[in-house]
Amino acid sequence: MVKNKQQSKPFQLLNSFWIIGAGRFGQIAVERIAVKNPDALITVIEEQPIEIASKGVTTIRQDGIQWLADNLTPASPVDVIVPAIPVHVAVEWIKYNLQNKYNINPIIIQDEWLDRMPHPMRGGAGQVYVSHADFLCPDNCPEPETICTHTGKPRPTDLFRLLAAVDFANGWPVVLRSHQILPGVGGIYPQDLFDALETVIHHRSQPLMIATACRCHGVIDFIQLKPKPFQLHE
Repeated sequence: MVKNKQQSKPFQLLNSFWIIGAGRFGQIAVERIAVKNPDALITVIEEQPIEIASKGVTTIRQDGIQWLADNLTPASPVDVIVPAIPVHVAVEWIKYNLQNKYNINPIIIQDEWLDRMPHPMRGGAGQVYVSHADFLCPDNCPEPETICTHTGKPRPTDLFRLLAAVDFANGWPVVLRSHQILPGVGGIYPQDLFDALETVIHHRSQPLMIATACRCHGVIDFIQLKPKPFQLHE
C-alpha cells in the first residue's frame, strides 16, 4: 500500500515547512524554499548549534524526531515535513509513537527480498537503501516524471510504486512517497505520516516493510511489532 493519497501539490500552494535537520541538505532546503517563496514559514529543528543565513526562519534546538513526535498533530500548521537528518524519519516517528505499547524489532533481510529491489545496499539492522541510479545524482534534480535528468533516458517505474508491490514473507508494505517540492528538496505530507501510522497499527501482527521513497531513491525498514506485557502500576 502506498500511503500517498495526495498527489504532489504545486509549490505555490505550500507555505509552511518543517525541516528536520540543518546539515547540508537542510541548509539547501532552507535556501531554495526561501528564494522561491520569501514569505514561507520555515521552521528548522536541529540538535546541534546552527546558523541559518535566510531571514525569517525559526530555529529550534532539539532532537528532530522527539520534537516532531511532540508537535505534529492533524491540526498542526505545516504543509510539508522535509527530512534532512541521516535517519529514516518516518520510521523513527512511528516507533516513537508506538514505543509505549510495542517492542519494535528489526527483521533480518533475506537476500531474495533484495533481489527484487534496484541497487540495494544494506544499512543498519533491518534497513536497506535502494535506488534506480548507479551514479551520483545532481542535488538540484527536478525529478521529471518521464525522463531521467542525468541520463536523458526514460525513467523506470516510480520507486515508491515498485516498493509497494514487493511481496515478502506474508509481510505488509507501507510506502510513503517523498514529494519533490523543489529541485533537490523532497518532503512528506503530514497526513501521509498519520495514514502510515494507522496502517502499521492495523497490520501490527504482520511483518512490516516501511519505506519512504521518491521516484528514484528510497530507504526501507523491515520491522516486527510485539505487544508489551500489560503492567499494573502501584
